[in-house]
Amino acid sequence: MITKKIGTVILSGALVVSALPSPYLLKADASSLAGTNLVNTTISSKAQTGDSASSKDLENMINTVKSKITIPSDLSEFSYNYNSGSSYTDSTWNLTWANKDSSKSIYINCDSKGRIQSYNYNTNQSYKPVYLQGELKDKADAFIKGISPDIYNKLQYTDASARSSYNGTYSYQYQRMENGIPMPDNTVTVGVNYQTGEVTSYTVNWLYDVSIPSSEVKITKEDAASRIGKNIKMTLSYQSAYNKDSNGKSTVKAFLVYSPDKSYISVDAVTGKIYDTQNLWTDLYGNEKAGFAADSKADGSGLTPQEAAEVDNIKGLITKENAIKAVKGNGKLLFDKNMTSVTANLYKNDSSNGSSGYVWGISFSDPREEKTGKGDSYRAHANATVDAKTGKILSYYSSTNNYYNSATGKWESPKVKYTSKQGKGILEGFLKEQIPEYFKNSTYSGAADDYIIAYKDSKPVYGGYSYNYQRVNEKIPYAANNIIGSVDGVTGKIYSFGYNWDENVTFEAPDNIISAEKAFDSYIANEGYRLVYEIYYKNSVTNAKADASYTQTPLVRLVYRTDITPNYISPFNGKQLDSDGKEYTKTTNLYSYTDIDNNSSARNIKLLANMGIGFEGGLFKPSQAITAEELTDFINKAGFYADSKNKLSGSTINRMEAAKYAVKLLGLEKAAKISGIYSMNITDQATINQSDIGYAAIAYGLKLLTPNSNNQLHAGDNLTRQEAADLIVAMLNTQE
Repeated sequence: MITKKIGTVILSGALVVSALPSPYLLKADASSLAGTNLVNTTISSKAQTGDSASSKDLENMINTVKSKITIPSDLSEFSYNYNSGSSYTDSTWNLTWANKDSSKSIYINCDSKGRIQSYNYNTNQSYKPVYLQGELKDKADAFIKGISPDIYNKLQYTDASARSSYNGTYSYQYQRMENGIPMPDNTVTVGVNYQTGEVTSYTVNWLYDVSIPSSEVKITKEDAASRIGKNIKMTLSYQSAYNKDSNGKSTVKAFLVYSPDKSYISVDAVTGKIYDTQNLWTDLYGNEKAGFAADSKADGSGLTPQEAAEVDNIKGLITKENAIKAVKGNGKLLFDKNMTSVTANLYKNDSSNGSSGYVWGISFSDPREEKTGKGDSYRAHANATVDAKTGKILSYYSSTNNYYNSATGKWESPKVKYTSKQGKGILEGFLKEQIPEYFKNSTYSGAADDYIIAYKDSKPVYGGYSYNYQRVNEKIPYAANNIIGSVDGVTGKIYSFGYNWDENVTFEAPDNIISAEKAFDSYIANEGYRLVYEIYYKNSVTNAKADASYTQTPLVRLVYRTDITPNYISPFNGKQLDSDGKEYTKTTNLYSYTDIDNNSSARNIKLLANMGIGFEGGLFKPSQAITAEELTDFINKAGFYADSKNKLSGSTINRMEAAKYAVKLLGLEKAAKISGIYSMNITDQATINQSDIGYAAIAYGLKLLTPNSNNQLHAGDNLTRQEAADLIVAMLNTQE
């Protein structure tokens, strides 16, 4: 049930006698927004600073901000925070003004020059939809222009959306333009309250004082596309779509896609150079290091049939002692003998694909007191999960010794005895024992050096290796499933292992697929491949040790870039696919309809559409009966949620059923059940069941239901789509 408070309720035409118990009397809210006069503010909280900032600096910053933003006079409580920044970030000021009880506040973040980076005005109210998105864009424009005219003159409006019914705002997005070319890495977002029309938030991501290259290009878009095609590979893989069948059981479909093997690639529009990163790192050795990232989702009678099934499930489970022994007794795992403190819990592991089983979750730790002063501070710990049926280890992780002596402040010098190749062999031997079928259906996809255990001649010495294996079907990788493992190079023991593996997957057959070249032609033709100014960062490090000095220089270049989303291409017809494997259709944040002009509910329909609540296809069909499922979906999207006791069902729903449902969601069920106190100024009250009179009266008073021109409520008629829109907007209008 929604937790927002209900504001003033006027039960016009519905008589509520004075005998109504006080808990049900609804009190009007007399609060209003404060005036907009500037206020002389006294600093009432202590600053928290990195490097010092003088009182004069603070005074200047306050005056700079107040020259751009009007602070309401009741926000008299002021506090601030100063962050001195770093070698590659600017210093920032956080200024906050609040009223006495902190129910209203303005928070502003700005840089050292007083340029506002973010603004938030919090009032804890105003959720009623009054304005349409198109009616408030001018407010957003004016706010940007008022606090940063130099930014405003370089902006292109891109989109608008409703954040959610909970914060009551429309969000307006803009991108930077230079020389008529988009610079999408710089953006501005403004939030405007759709009840009051006030700006409640502003966020800018902007690179100031940077040189913008000429807009002249020497490489054509077609030439750049050809260069991209030669430097990326369209890889064929399986992606997963999770659904539920009619019985609520989860199913997994693995669908085939082509997608680029690089998440980022661009071509310099002047030189034709290929870029595969926006970050250029230079260290004192002049080399770069690349690794892989693997996403581990390891796991970690008198009885009812369900109870009996659970009893059967736990028959034959291994004991806690045997589960612990399975881990401690496996000689291939890194296990510190001092980890004598052990806890174990048996639990049912329900996976997202609907399968389940019992698992032992085990934690090991070294209980000895740390002796930091003697250089004996390392205390090992580990976690494992063990299949309670088979005794197989499902996942394992152990801490590793960093070989740093805290007493001497020096690195010890352990010998790395095992190479990455040897570690791979050790891990694969373990995988063949623990998960032979999974390992057989996977392929090695990469390795990376892991943790640092020392420095030699200022160069890092790595103590471990991490490996990734991708699941395959007919030699095609399945992106959702993989196996990971890590091996310690000093001991040759496995300190990390886990896997994510879907059962009962339906794999799409790779028959009659197009070539990778044709897939690329389809991919590059999609929206998102364009000429842009992009920001890139030149980073450097002067020392590889713990006291390293970093510098970061932002620069701008003119490139052809592939901002194509989603980047899945069907291997059967070359069409763009969404994350469920369906043909991608570009969605907008606004629903629009061609059949609501001159409809009496048109504005309410548009208000909901602006909040992201509506029907696809361009037709609202206002006079069509709404289904219970559609109404529930709309009400949920508006921010009202029912508990398990209050659910709608059936293909259609009548007006009385909808009214009762809404009244319950608003928390007024107890008031509605009081008998003998309600009367309505309608002509068909006699047709309403006596037990429903309270619900009908409250719904009538709140305008959840409105009578027709004959002053009849027609409670038994099917609720139409336009009436549903009126009902939901009326529900939102009760909120404060």
